[in-house]
Amino acid sequence: MRLISLLLLLPLLFSGTILSAQDKQYNNAQYSDSEAIALIKSIRIKYDAYKTMEADFRLDINIPGQAVESQQGKIKRQGDFVRFKLGGQEGIINAEAAYMIQHGNKEVMINNLPEPGEMTGMLTPQTLFSFYEGDNYLLSIQGKDVVDGRLLQNIEMKPVDRDNSDFTKLRLKVDKAKKELVSIEAFTRDGSRFTFHLDKTKGGVSLPEKTFVFSKAEFPGYHVEDMRY
Repeated sequence: MRLISLLLLLPLLFSGTILSAQDKQYNNAQYSDSEAIALIKSIRIKYDAYKTMEADFRLDINIPGQAVESQQGKIKRQGDFVRFKLGGQEGIINAEAAYMIQHGNKEVMINNLPEPGEMTGMLTPQTLFSFYEGDNYLLSIQGKDVVDGRLLQNIEMKPVDRDNSDFTKLRLKVDKAKKELVSIEAFTRDGSRFTFHLDKTKGGVSLPEKTFVFSKAEFPGYHVEDMRY
């Protein structure tokens, strides 16, 4: 299921130059827009300064021919450790493995942690705050919008290797003044769109150690399948 793969395997991230209809000549991240790179880096510096972070977010799922589905979620992060909830799914990522909990089916899938660099170019709660690393995307400034009274800068990201990318493009909305990421919209080849909206972000929050520990006792009656190799 694409949504599960997005949540598990994804971010995120990148760099660009304003791309035109002839953007096929821009096939290297060195052509990225320096203004877009600087803005993304300023946001990363702000988020990296937080030892811990907690955020509420929404995921809008727009599949051609179907009604738009919206799910509420929450993510907690401490360094590389992440725990998130989204609808009937929950994920825990720690030093040992990545755990995907399906509450509807009462199943837990244990996966290997990705190799260094494997998450670059993807989009998931784990990578919402680091998807712009690496050189797999071209970044370009694409104008501004006013949303709920906030002036937001649009940044578009296109994959360098379009044939092997999960997305045809990613569109970010950022608050330049506050140095905050507001939303990430991912476009897929079949016309589907997945949009993460960061509704509230808090840094430096107190998180108990057990937050990122998977305990089978916490999920009684769940089937646990270890898919690590």
